[in-house]
Amino acid sequence: MANEYCTDVQLCAALGINADAIGATKRGLAISAASRQVDGFCGRFFYQDSAVADRQYFADNALDCFVDDISTTSGLIVKTDQDSDGIFETTLTLTTNYILLPTNAADMYPVSPYTQIRVVDAGVSTLPVWNNGRPGVQITAKFGWPLVPDAVTQATVIQAVQLFKSADAAFGGLSFGDAGFMRVRGTMNPLAAAILEDGNFVKPRVA
Repeated sequence: MANEYCTDVQLCAALGINADAIGATKRGLAISAASRQVDGFCGRFFYQDSAVADRQYFADNALDCFVDDISTTSGLIVKTDQDSDGIFETTLTLTTNYILLPTNAADMYPVSPYTQIRVVDAGVSTLPVWNNGRPGVQITAKFGWPLVPDAVTQATVIQAVQLFKSADAAFGGLSFGDAGFMRVRGTMNPLAAAILEDGNFVKPRVA
């Protein structure tokens, strides 16, 4: 398992148990499943790709193209297809031909990814917008987030606790003595969902 957003030690602390080998496999599955549920709920992932990959996009206009989360400028290549033949033959240069937005992503807390390409020398370079169905922009990059935000880790711990305890649920819920009864959900825990929504980690849904 890889690309989890919390550790076994963090989950054990939330469960109030010792981080030993007993139940480690079950906890690992809960962490992995919770991490992927966070991805699905937010519509993005918060780890950094281990290697660059290329993706193609339709520019929003001649100057702007919204893209998937770009974690770093290292290895970043932006190309355009200027004659709509499916070949991305024109390479744009960062700061000379385009900039990345948000401009202060690396200085934000938490450190955020870049989500937009903006052309800055419109007299020389433009992003092609074709009406024949072909994408005009190709991005080669390490996609994802530079670092997993603390709030995402916290939401993952909460969700992993729910998943870990779900195997012991009777009649769809867990009893906590005087504390009452908690119904186990198959969806995001409301507190985890609120943390992700309040932190603006959920990518806007397109209608």
